[in-house]
Amino acid sequence: MNASEKIKEYKCKCCGNLFVKTISTTQQVCSLACAIKLGKQQTRQKREKMSKAKRLETKKRMTALKEMNKTHHQLISEAQSAVNKYVRVRDKLKSCISCGMPLVDEKLGGGFDAGHYRSRGAAPHLRFYTLNIHGQCKRCNRWLGGNYHEYRAGLVERLGLEKVKLIESDNRSRHYSDDDLRRIKKIFNQKARRLGRRRGYDEY
Repeated sequence: MNASEKIKEYKCKCCGNLFVKTISTTQQVCSLACAIKLGKQQTRQKREKMSKAKRLETKKRMTALKEMNKTHHQLISEAQSAVNKYVRVRDKLKSCISCGMPLVDEKLGGGFDAGHYRSRGAAPHLRFYTLNIHGQCKRCNRWLGGNYHEYRAGLVERLGLEKVKLIESDNRSRHYSDDDLRRIKKIFNQKARRLGRRRGYDEY
């Protein structure tokens, strides 16, 4: 080696000091002490990584177990919440189906409801039917018991009389299995996210 050639130095992966490789081309540290310390660090990192993976796997198993132990009533409630969420995203910035008041999330009292035209009690088979559910201010939905007659007038204006009559005459029985309810929840949560992002709503 010429005297003018500069010996290449490497940065120790443990202490950061510069060193010249004297043991092998794969040498990573400057001394035995640093080699021992680096080995301990790598062992600890591997252990932490394995521990994290184990925690995630345990969490995944617990979540699956919790999901499987949900009652049919709980699954109905969660599916309904997902459908209602989609309706609120769909109808945001429209007007209340009953009274015409603008629907905005920032209203005092927490925004607006997803109100059913044919109620869930009277027509449980239409509880997930989105043409039967529309954005409704809390006053009409809660204080005025759904404000049915004004709701119908608003629905006729929005959907047309023939469609409203079809909703009113729809008495077909629907039976939802637990898997059906999980699928409804998943589908409408996805629809709400996609629609919210497309419209630029920050919460989605």
